[in-house]
Amino acid sequence: MAASDRVLGVGVIGLGGASLAMIPKFVQNPNFCIAAAADIDAEINARFRKDFPDAVSYDDAARLCASRNVDIVYIATPNRFHAEHAAMALENKKHVLIEKPMTIDIAGAEQMIATAKRNGVLLGVNVKHSFEPRVLRLREMTRTGELGRLRMINSWRFVDWLYRPRTAEELTPEFGGGILWRQGAHHFDFIRTIAGGMVRSLRGTVDVWDPNRRVPGCYAAYFDFEDGTVATAINSGYDHFDSREFVQREFSVNPANHAKARRELRAAPDVDWEARAAREERYGGARTRSNERQSVQPSLGWIMGGPLIASFDKGDVRMTPGGLTVYGDDELHEIKLGVKGEDGRDGRINTFYDSIVRGRPLPADGAWGMATLEVILAIEESARTRKEALLQHQIPTID
Repeated sequence: MAASDRVLGVGVIGLGGASLAMIPKFVQNPNFCIAAAADIDAEINARFRKDFPDAVSYDDAARLCASRNVDIVYIATPNRFHAEHAAMALENKKHVLIEKPMTIDIAGAEQMIATAKRNGVLLGVNVKHSFEPRVLRLREMTRTGELGRLRMINSWRFVDWLYRPRTAEELTPEFGGGILWRQGAHHFDFIRTIAGGMVRSLRGTVDVWDPNRRVPGCYAAYFDFEDGTVATAINSGYDHFDSREFVQREFSVNPANHAKARRELRAAPDVDWEARAAREERYGGARTRSNERQSVQPSLGWIMGGPLIASFDKGDVRMTPGGLTVYGDDELHEIKLGVKGEDGRDGRINTFYDSIVRGRPLPADGAWGMATLEVILAIEESARTRKEALLQHQIPTID
């Protein structure tokens, strides 16, 4: 079999919301096959077996990692288990694609990177939105200087994240819960990707505004890059304003649906409703079925959830549903992107395949993931001290 014909067996650890987004893309791509999955929930394992009768399901991650049919382990478990599950896979000499953030502390990230290197396998982080065509085109503009030097990036999001059904893990600060950890990794990663990666320092804030939801529901940060580029990132998950109004022309809020997530949570029939509802958003659950048919279609998700404007010497560039709109010195024009039916998920797994099979450099590897993790930790530090935080683990974007 030629290297270009090699099919890689994928083992999935954790059949939650993250894997729901990625499994269809692995299935659609001829370079991969779903070989196994592991989850501690027997009913969810049964749902997986129904869809993948030729794959093996386990209730133990260690057994999956030892499987000879698995070449890549995709880890989609809660943040606090990432280091443990990555160690199992890497010590079995499996390549690892791990969900963001890669772990919850720098020491754990460093250990993960060292274990991958010692075993001669690849470690990649699934920051899929950083591989979206709009992000990559903006990165190209930055790299080539076609609009002059990149000067500034501003990105805002206002969503309902905090009031949608959340698991106990997501509502526990010590376990990497809250919007900073769960959503910030995507946000900061694609800003770093566009700007070249090297954040010198930042000033940030993260806060809990609702005492009934004891994890942070918002963050704001100002980034100062080594080359003088600056960026702001704002995200509120308090289910008030919906920033899709800024970027999606066809989107408007029906007053009857305003604050729907808040109202559904208030109307919960008992204290266990949220846990049950969150479980039904895992693999094959009742709250996912209406979206399953769309799971392989291009997902704008993060990308078009709010405005992102990149400012260059010779123009401002705005992300739009059709691609990018360039507001130049003399003219306005649109660059059509995302028309091939692919999104950042495709880009992420294709680059991982190219690195494993063809030996190409791996973007968003372990060192890159640790740099994005450092940004999250620095925002927490800056919020505590109300001071600028300096960064020391940053690396350049791999183009």
